[in-house]
Amino acid sequence: MADVPTLAANGLNMPVLGFGTWELDDNTLDHVLPAAIEIGYRHIDTAQIYGNEAAVGRALVGSGVPREELFVTTKVWVDRYEPDDLLASVRESLDRLQTDYVDLLLLHWPRFEGHGMNPTLEGLMRARAEGLTHHIGISNFNIDQTEQAVAFCGPGALATNQVEYHVYLGQERLRRVLARHNLVLTAYMPLAKAGVVNDTVLWEIGAQYNKSAAQVALRWLIEQDRVAAIPATSNVHHAQSNFEIFDFNLSLADHEKIAGLEKSRRLCAPASLSPDWDD
Repeated sequence: MADVPTLAANGLNMPVLGFGTWELDDNTLDHVLPAAIEIGYRHIDTAQIYGNEAAVGRALVGSGVPREELFVTTKVWVDRYEPDDLLASVRESLDRLQTDYVDLLLLHWPRFEGHGMNPTLEGLMRARAEGLTHHIGISNFNIDQTEQAVAFCGPGALATNQVEYHVYLGQERLRRVLARHNLVLTAYMPLAKAGVVNDTVLWEIGAQYNKSAAQVALRWLIEQDRVAAIPATSNVHHAQSNFEIFDFNLSLADHEKIAGLEKSRRLCAPASLSPDWDD
C-alpha cells in the first residue's frame, strides 16, 4: 500500500488523495467504500445532503482502522446554517458517522443574502470549539467570499476551500488567494465527471509512464502546491487505479501540455446555489 502524502496548512494534516462519495447511494457505498479503505484510502469525504453519512459510518467502523488514522470530512447543508441549528446538524452527522468528531467540517455553499455569512461562520467556529470537528473550512466560495470568511474567522482558522477543479477548469486566481492565506484547495470532480478518460493529450502523456489519462489528471492536481483531490467512483477497479498515482512524476513538458488544454469547463453550477464565479 502506497504512503499517501499529507498536506499541512493552518494545522491541517490531510491526505492529499481522498475518496469522494458524492452521488453514491448506501448500497454502492456498502460495496465500494470498504474496498477503498482496504486499498489504502484514509481520507473520506461526505456531506449531509449526500444522504450517505450512515453508510460511510458503517464502512469506517467496519474497517477496523483506528479512528485516529482516518480523516473524515462532512459538510453542513444550507438549510442548517442558523448557528444553533448548524450545531444540532453536526451532532446528527456524527451520530450517522458513528464518531465523536469529524476531522474537517465545511459549509457546503455560500449564503450571503440577508444577514450574511458571519453568524454561520460563528456557528462553524463554535463546532470546532466544542470538539465536534478538528478543522473547519468552506466549499464553493468565490474569491471575495473567501476573503470575507478569512477576515471574519481570523488568520489560520480555516483549512480549505473545496471547489471544482480539474484539467479543464482553471482556478489560478483562487489558488493564489488560498495560498496567501495558507488554505488548501480540495478539488472535487477532479476527473471532470469522467471527461478526462478519453483525452488524447492526457493519454499521450500517460503512455510514457504506463498510466491512464485519469491517473495523469489526478497526478497533475496533487503535484500542485496545497491541492488535494477527492475522486468519487462506484467501481472498485477505478478506486484502485485512482490510488496508483504515487509512483511517477510529470515532467515540465507534461505540465506545459496540460496547461494548453481548455480551462473554462465548469460542470457544477446550480443556479440556486452558485456564487458569481471568478472565471
